[in-house]
Amino acid sequence: MNRYITRGIANSLPITLQKQLWQLVSEREQEQSKELEAIDYFHIFQFNMHNNQLYIKHKQERPAYVKTHKANIKQPININKVYIIREDDVDLSYYVMLLPEEY
Repeated sequence: MNRYITRGIANSLPITLQKQLWQLVSEREQEQSKELEAIDYFHIFQFNMHNNQLYIKHKQERPAYVKTHKANIKQPININKVYIIREDDVDLSYYVMLLPEEY
Protein backbone atom coordinates (compact mmCIF):
# COMPACT_ATOMS: atom_id res chain seq x y z
CA MET A 1 0.00 0.00 0.00
CA ASN A 2 1.46 3.34 -1.03
CA ARG A 3 1.69 6.13 1.53
CA TYR A 4 2.03 9.82 0.78
CA ILE A 5 2.52 12.94 2.84
CA THR A 6 1.74 16.52 1.92
CA ARG A 7 4.23 19.36 1.98
CA GLY A 8 2.67 20.64 5.23
CA ILE A 9 3.33 17.31 6.96
CA ALA A 10 6.87 17.11 5.57
CA ASN A 11 7.64 20.62 6.87
CA SER A 12 5.83 20.46 10.23
CA LEU A 13 5.61 16.93 11.64
CA PRO A 14 8.73 15.14 12.93
CA ILE A 15 9.47 11.90 11.06
CA THR A 16 9.32 9.92 14.32
CA LEU A 17 5.74 11.07 14.79
CA GLN A 18 4.86 10.40 11.14
CA LYS A 19 6.05 6.81 11.56
CA GLN A 20 4.04 6.41 14.76
CA LEU A 21 0.83 7.65 13.05
CA TRP A 22 1.34 5.22 10.15
CA GLN A 23 1.79 2.43 12.71
CA LEU A 24 -1.39 3.41 14.57
CA VAL A 25 -3.38 3.31 11.31
CA SER A 26 -1.96 -0.10 10.45
CA GLU A 27 -2.74 -1.50 13.92
CA ARG A 28 -6.28 -0.11 13.86
CA GLU A 29 -7.04 -1.57 10.45
CA GLN A 30 -5.68 -4.96 11.55
CA GLU A 31 -7.98 -4.84 14.62
CA GLN A 32 -10.96 -3.98 12.43
CA SER A 33 -10.28 -6.75 9.94
CA LYS A 34 -10.01 -9.33 12.79
CA GLU A 35 -13.35 -8.11 14.19
CA LEU A 36 -14.84 -8.18 10.67
CA GLU A 37 -15.76 -4.51 10.99
CA ALA A 38 -16.01 -2.18 8.03
CA ILE A 39 -12.73 -0.27 7.85
CA ASP A 40 -13.14 3.50 8.02
CA TYR A 41 -11.13 5.40 5.40
CA PHE A 42 -10.69 8.51 7.61
CA HIS A 43 -8.34 8.69 10.63
CA ILE A 44 -8.15 11.81 12.80
CA PHE A 45 -5.23 12.45 15.15
CA GLN A 46 -5.27 15.25 17.74
CA PHE A 47 -2.21 16.26 19.77
CA ASN A 48 -2.17 17.45 23.38
CA MET A 49 0.62 18.18 25.86
CA HIS A 50 0.11 17.05 29.45
CA ASN A 51 2.82 17.03 32.14
CA ASN A 52 5.57 17.48 29.53
CA GLN A 53 4.34 14.48 27.54
CA LEU A 54 2.79 14.69 24.08
CA TYR A 55 -0.35 12.56 23.65
CA ILE A 56 -2.09 11.47 20.46
CA LYS A 57 -5.85 11.00 20.38
CA HIS A 58 -6.80 8.68 17.49
CA LYS A 59 -10.43 8.99 16.37
CA GLN A 60 -12.71 7.47 13.74
CA GLU A 61 -16.41 8.00 13.08
CA ARG A 62 -17.58 4.64 11.67
CA PRO A 63 -17.49 2.63 13.75
CA ALA A 64 -17.02 5.12 16.58
CA TYR A 65 -13.49 4.80 17.96
CA VAL A 66 -11.32 6.91 20.26
CA LYS A 67 -8.03 5.87 21.81
CA THR A 68 -5.24 7.95 23.35
CA HIS A 69 -1.57 7.02 22.94
CA LYS A 70 1.68 8.46 24.27
CA ALA A 71 3.70 10.00 21.47
CA ASN A 72 7.23 8.80 20.76
CA ILE A 73 8.45 12.37 21.24
CA LYS A 74 8.16 14.59 24.30
CA GLN A 75 8.61 18.05 22.80
CA PRO A 76 5.51 20.09 21.90
CA ILE A 77 4.62 20.47 18.24
CA ASN A 78 2.88 23.33 16.44
CA ILE A 79 0.16 21.10 15.01
CA ASN A 80 -3.20 20.38 16.62
CA LYS A 81 -4.59 17.82 14.20
CA VAL A 82 -3.54 15.48 11.36
CA TYR A 83 -5.69 13.43 8.98
CA ILE A 84 -4.83 10.16 7.28
CA ILE A 85 -7.20 9.30 4.46
CA ARG A 86 -7.33 6.06 2.48
CA GLU A 87 -8.24 6.53 -1.17
CA ASP A 88 -9.69 3.49 -2.92
CA ASP A 89 -9.76 3.73 -6.69
CA VAL A 90 -10.72 0.91 -9.02
CA ASP A 91 -7.18 -0.37 -9.51
CA LEU A 92 -5.25 1.49 -6.82
CA SER A 93 -5.42 2.15 -3.09
CA TYR A 94 -3.19 4.55 -1.21
CA TYR A 95 -3.00 6.67 1.96
CA VAL A 96 -2.40 10.39 2.32
CA MET A 97 -1.29 12.11 5.55
CA LEU A 98 -2.25 15.77 5.58
CA LEU A 99 -2.99 18.80 7.75
CA PRO A 100 -6.67 19.86 8.04
CA GLU A 101 -5.99 23.07 6.08
CA GLU A 102 -4.67 20.94 3.19
CA TYR A 103 -7.89 18.91 2.94
